[in-house]
Amino acid sequence: MSHCCVSFVMVMVLLCARQPHPCRAAPTPPLPASSPRGQQFSQAHFQFTLDLYLALVRAGAGEGDKGGGGNLIFSPVGVASVLSPLLTGSSESVSREIRQVLRYSNMSVEDVEAEHEAMMAHFSDSYYLQYLRLASSLYLQTSSPSPLADLYPPSTIHEVDLEGNMTGVVQGIHQWVEEVSGGKVAPPTLAMPPAAPLALLVMFFSGGWLHGFHRNRTFDQGLFYITSQHRFEIPMMVGRLEVPLGYSAELEVRVLELPLSDRRTSLFILLPDRPDNGLDNFEQNITAENIKNLLSTLKDERVNIRLPRFRVEGTPPLREALTSLGLTSLFTPPPIVTDFIHSAACEVVEGEASPPDSSGTPGVAGGTFGDKYFEVDHPFIFFVWDYLGSSIVVMGRVVSPLPIILPAQ
Repeated sequence: MSHCCVSFVMVMVLLCARQPHPCRAAPTPPLPASSPRGQQFSQAHFQFTLDLYLALVRAGAGEGDKGGGGNLIFSPVGVASVLSPLLTGSSESVSREIRQVLRYSNMSVEDVEAEHEAMMAHFSDSYYLQYLRLASSLYLQTSSPSPLADLYPPSTIHEVDLEGNMTGVVQGIHQWVEEVSGGKVAPPTLAMPPAAPLALLVMFFSGGWLHGFHRNRTFDQGLFYITSQHRFEIPMMVGRLEVPLGYSAELEVRVLELPLSDRRTSLFILLPDRPDNGLDNFEQNITAENIKNLLSTLKDERVNIRLPRFRVEGTPPLREALTSLGLTSLFTPPPIVTDFIHSAACEVVEGEASPPDSSGTPGVAGGTFGDKYFEVDHPFIFFVWDYLGSSIVVMGRVVSPLPIILPAQ
């Protein structure tokens, strides 16, 4: 199996005010994703992911981010994991809005709870223990009971002195983020009213390629075109792989699937034909049906691939996006949540230092007649699909990737 190839870290901060809540109903036993209820839940999550992606783009995600405006990265699983517990811990209006935003309106709260718990619980599988880490903490004011304590797992709850020792609490949070993320994401800037409960969620994923790229074939002076007139150098990984490739002439977009180890998760890259406005034009036509039709064109091909070795990071405007999708009662006085802070980072690198035969020439894939070509040299969309949970774990928009420069071999 290849070395670490794709990794991302997601940090979310949830600032909350106290609110009473009704008792939670006992969830019904979860059903497998292949059940009608599981399929309905998976379809709802897929639609929510696309809704949130487009809302974040409209809200100006990535503008002013280091490395170029327009980049975006977020975890729909992470966002849903923070919102779902509030379904039964909030007012009827808030619960209704959350169900609408998460696309659960046609499902009972009991079914939603059961399927959400099943989706999150499967990440405890031994496969994910090696690659995926979900860690969360809920910080509550000492000696000040909060109804939120009944909504999130007891193991995540910490009583601290937010009123009298805010500096110490923030330092502790920064240290926790550093530890769980392995230093791959900067601690978030915290601004909150004193005594407000604080919840953080960190997600770290590090998976190995099923078919790895190799260091000595990487072309260090590859070119990435933000537009046809604006380009910069970036290391370009090179491989000749047997992988699924698809195309939609209507959308003018190609799609490539790069399976991770055991094919239980895959990195999908959606690449518009044109560097100039191609990504914007494609986003205007993003619907669940169009994306499903695009993915239905995938078939195994021998593909010569050029993919940047890159990092993308950012803090998307989550509150603005959720509000634009209709989640307004959550933030109106008296607010249950005062703000969302969601920081994330993703890195994509090679798998091995050198291929089995070390004769490969940097920048040369060694294609033959009949091979297909897929060169990721202009803005694209990516997402990591989890087959076991039937969900998108992370999704991103890459307009200006940050080059990753590795030490010479």
